[in-house]
Amino acid sequence: MTSVTANLAIIDTSVYVDNLRARRFEKELLELQFIVRCSGVVLAELWRGAGSREAMTFVDYLARNFQVIVPNEKEWVESGKIVGRLARTKGYDVHKTREIHFDVLIAMTAKKIGAYVITCDADDFTAIRQVMDFNLICW
Repeated sequence: MTSVTANLAIIDTSVYVDNLRARRFEKELLELQFIVRCSGVVLAELWRGAGSREAMTFVDYLARNFQVIVPNEKEWVESGKIVGRLARTKGYDVHKTREIHFDVLIAMTAKKIGAYVITCDADDFTAIRQVMDFNLICW
């Protein structure tokens, strides 16, 4: 594993969902060497998709037990600029543009606190990294 200097991480929705569905990252999450912060954007995405009692209990646990980091006004405005740039350079349609907007906000909130984003959605976060610098770990 690459040497890591930051001790904070925001775990992306994709990791939580894959872990809830198939326990795909159970070992990695248990062995994580970071202090985890929750993105308010991730919590919103998780609540939107929480269809089972287990999922709802899990999201509620995250919200109650982890510090939640949210984008401010400036970050919302800047995120729109970044998404627009991505849409133009990558040729994203309106659906992809809407989808990646939340990922940009997650990356921005992680950058704000000096945290790594841990994701299994390498394609989208790698694309975002082409227009915005932030710490990224892809599982």
